[in-house]
Amino acid sequence: MFRLDGRQRSVSFQTEEHAKKFRDLVDLVGAVKALEVYKISAPRSVSPGMTVEQWLNRHIDHLTGVTKTTLWDYRSYLRNDIAPALGPIPLANLTTEDVTRWVQVMTDKGSSGKTIANKHGFLASALNAAVRAGHIPTNPASGIRLPRTERPEIVFLSGEEFSQLHDAVTDHWKPMVEFLVASGARFGEVAALRPGDVDRDQGTVRISRAFKRTYTTGGIELGPPKSKRSVRTIDVPASVLDKLSYSAEWLFVNRDGNPVRIVGFRSRVWYPALDRAKLDPRPRVHDLRHTCASWMIAAGVPLPVISAHLGHESIATTVNVYGHLDRSSSRAAAAAIGAALS
Repeated sequence: MFRLDGRQRSVSFQTEEHAKKFRDLVDLVGAVKALEVYKISAPRSVSPGMTVEQWLNRHIDHLTGVTKTTLWDYRSYLRNDIAPALGPIPLANLTTEDVTRWVQVMTDKGSSGKTIANKHGFLASALNAAVRAGHIPTNPASGIRLPRTERPEIVFLSGEEFSQLHDAVTDHWKPMVEFLVASGARFGEVAALRPGDVDRDQGTVRISRAFKRTYTTGGIELGPPKSKRSVRTIDVPASVLDKLSYSAEWLFVNRDGNPVRIVGFRSRVWYPALDRAKLDPRPRVHDLRHTCASWMIAAGVPLPVISAHLGHESIATTVNVYGHLDRSSSRAAAAAIGAALS
């Protein structure tokens, strides 16, 4: 039973489940839109098809080749963002206007362009699968313009600026901060290192695991690094390795002897050090990785070597992020053209 134009109306369904689907859709978009979606012109028995939420759950359940963390993200997108706005709508009746309205609501709530793009990308991919399966003729999420937000500016520290930051870090954490910039490794990779991963005779460090957010609770779990190319052996200066302690289970531990977590490191170590160092702009922890790359480029290290050192999936990533810093190649190109002209 529902109200339409101030009058009580009713529609019969074959099952309670179908009736609840219709009720949820009335609550979400109103009786007029719900009746249009179900193509109901007069009270009659109907059997609606699969809803958007049901299809997305089925899509996630049958995904292969994705990490547990990615699956956790997808289920979070569905639970927190997609289901409340689009979930009760029958899959066959989902429109581009519905998806556009959903994107606009996320924008109005202040979600970043990257966040919206991630959630829209998941929905669009799932709807593409629905097209291939013959459930819908076209993808209603295709062709929608997404909002853009500027990415956080990368901060490349000079040697003097890093020294200023290093001096502001408390003694317990100085070796880790120095290792982060010397190795260019991701924080989760550095936190997961064990003493046995370091070969001091060769001056190398083997990176084969990382601490990452779990797919079930949002906590932390130990697993492989970000990609296959992220499993690597890198060279680290002996002067850095000689300052490390090799007596604990983990190469870097907090004051309680436990593995380091990024949230605690930022709040208790990084932010207080930035306040003391008074750097402007203020670098993120991840900017130590960018700083490492910029120092190698300034020293003339080829981009393919830098790409392997950082564990990028593709050299295209290295070129896109750091290519503008490599002026030596541009100067060589200009000299070649000048030589040809003369």
